[in-house]
Amino acid sequence: MPRTESRDDAVPSDAELVIRARSGNEPAFGQLICRHQDSIFRFLSHQIHDRADASDVAQETFVALFRSLHRFDTGRPFLAWAFVIARNKARDHHRRRVALRWIGIDDQLDRMASPTPDPEREVADREALSQVELLIRALPEGLRTPLLLSAIEGLSHEEIGAVMSLSTKAVEVRIYRARKALKEQLSREG
Repeated sequence: MPRTESRDDAVPSDAELVIRARSGNEPAFGQLICRHQDSIFRFLSHQIHDRADASDVAQETFVALFRSLHRFDTGRPFLAWAFVIARNKARDHHRRRVALRWIGIDDQLDRMASPTPDPEREVADREALSQVELLIRALPEGLRTPLLLSAIEGLSHEEIGAVMSLSTKAVEVRIYRARKALKEQLSREG
């Protein structure tokens, strides 16, 4: 679990790292990224479904985080703010892909992608996991995002609400509906 509060002088909080990074301390920003990059990449890989594209969008997210550090409220959780930016970057990516598809360039980009699977992808291709992933992907974004942020990233309903600009109750309802939809689909496919 990412460290957001300073419990030990040797381990600065996210807020302390942001303050240092704002004053020009680049290693402090590097520490922030190292601390949260796995969570952000995991979130983006579930949103984008292509590891290479998710990696590119993660890089765009890190650049945006750096450029926007002056706007970050250090009284709030850094990771929730980072997820807001990552979510927006994922949406931008999807919009670009739709535009490229409309123009007819998207197929050419897909053919240029590397066909070499990595070990994580081979594990994900197992039948049961693959079925669940497909069902999660089929969920509308408004249900998929809160489910992933809750189940995979361990964010509270309040933090998810901050990421999605929703009330805590709305987040709770969306997670309930996502789980219900997944259960119904799994029972149908048996």
